[in-house]
Formats: sequence, structure tokens, C-alpha cells
Amino acid sequence: MSLSKGYLTSRQKLIWNLKYNGLPESAIAKKLKVNRQTVHKTLCTANVKVYISLKEVAILNKIKIEIMDPARGLLVGYDPHFKTKVIITFSEKNGIQIWHKHKGDCKNCDQLHFCKKTLLTEAKDRNITLSKNDNLLLPSELAETLFLKILGEKE
Repeated sequence: MSLSKGYLTSRQKLIWNLKYNGLPESAIAKKLKVNRQTVHKTLCTANVKVYISLKEVAILNKIKIEIMDPARGLLVGYDPHFKTKVIITFSEKNGIQIWHKHKGDCKNCDQLHFCKKTLLTEAKDRNITLSKNDNLLLPSELAETLFLKILGEKE
């Protein structure tokens, strides 16, 4: 497995995602027709791998870690070079992504559609409902709204 996929096997990613989406370990075990202990051990291994992946991305990008939550696939940090808050996420569909808080010129960026699609996928993976107005935002504004919701902060 690659760093961008959190080093998880497909089975580990499946179990991690089911747990992330609120399924208790016993329900995951029943759904996958394995015992709860297997689910628990797999989940522990997956969380360690997600932790290592998030930390490696932070180190590679010289991000000072402030909050680390591998069970939620989330690292919050600070980039001293760009002097901005950074959120590094892990999700089933997007893998590892790094987001710098900024006021970008999204209208003139060749990555506009990619960023928008990635952010909307991140919201969907995290079961975050966005309003119709949120869906019309440029990626830098959408990211701000999305990550406030992920962090449980008020807009």
C-alpha cells in the first residue's frame, strides 16, 4: 500500500470506514461474518497505519502537529512557512489529502474542478451535508465551510 492510501489493505480500509461511519465493532463483525476480536485487531492496526501516514505527511511538509485523530482520519497543524492552518485528512475515497487554509484565486486555477470534486467527496465520505449554497462555493471557500464542520466549529 502507498502513503496516499494510508498504507491500509483493502480489508483494513473497509473496516476502518465502517467504524468511522458509526458502525459498532460487533455490527461490523456480523456484517463481515468474522468475530469481533478480528474486527478489533484490524481496526487497531488500521488506526496505527492512519496515524503513521498522517504524521509522515505532516513531517514531509514541515507541518507542526496540533491535533491528531487517526480514528477520524484527521490531523490539524500549522505550516510555519506559509503561516497558515493546515488540515490533513484520510478518507476511504480520497486517501490522504493536505489542505492549507488560504484565500486562493480558484476562478483562475487549473485545479478548480479537481479541488471541488475532492472536497465534495470528502464531505460525502464524512457524512457531512452541504447546503445548495455551499455546493456553489469556490474550493477555498468550500474547504473553509467543510473543515469548520469536520472540526465541529461554528461558521
